[in-house]
Order: sequence, then C-alpha cells, then structure tokens
Amino acid sequence: MLWWMWIVLWVALVAVGAIFLAVVGFRVFRRGMRTLGEFGEAMDRLEVNVPPDDADGAAAASSPGVPGIPVPAVFSRPEDVRAARELARLRRASDRRSRRVVRRSRRGQPQLLQDMPHL
Repeated sequence: MLWWMWIVLWVALVAVGAIFLAVVGFRVFRRGMRTLGEFGEAMDRLEVNVPPDDADGAAAASSPGVPGIPVPAVFSRPEDVRAARELARLRRASDRRSRRVVRRSRRGQPQLLQDMPHL
C-alpha cells in the first residue's frame, strides 16, 4: 500500500469518528435539554409556598399553602408536627379499639374492660 493511502485512511477514520461523536453529543444535548424542561415543569407543578419565619410563628400557622398540595413536614414547626402525630396515633388507637369491640360483639366474645371507656 502506498504511503499516501495511509494518510487518506487515517483522515477518513478521524473524520468518521468526529462525525459520530458530534452526532452522539448533539443527541445527548437535546435529551438533556428536554429532561431539564420537564424537570422545570415538574417543579412548577410541585411548587410549595413557604411562609417567611416569624419570631412567634403566627404566619406559618395561618398560611394554608397551595390548595390541594400538603405542606411537607420539614417546613412545618416541630410542635405542629408532634401534635399532628399524636392526634393521628390516638385516632388510630381509637379506630382499632372500635373495630375490636365490633368484632368481639359479632363473635359473641366478652369485651375487655379497657375497651369500655364509659365504665
């Protein structure tokens, strides 16, 4: 093979490689821009209005946030989160107790005295 054929061969290989890398880079760029656009749309849909901190926290308690979207617990005051957790725990215990009373009365089993708060 002649010496100039080696030069032509290597120039062609480098050109094809550069074209391939340019096409792949362009596709990656387009997909990245599309992903960033969808991420921006998702952030707009999930945007939560966080009220500014007050010394007494009155604005945080009165601000309802975005309707239909709950405010994450990390943006709430710890006292509010503890109170909500305690209320939910008591509600679940009461629901379990009432289901137990119904189930035992349906089966004809004796009731527990702790399940009868009025006694």
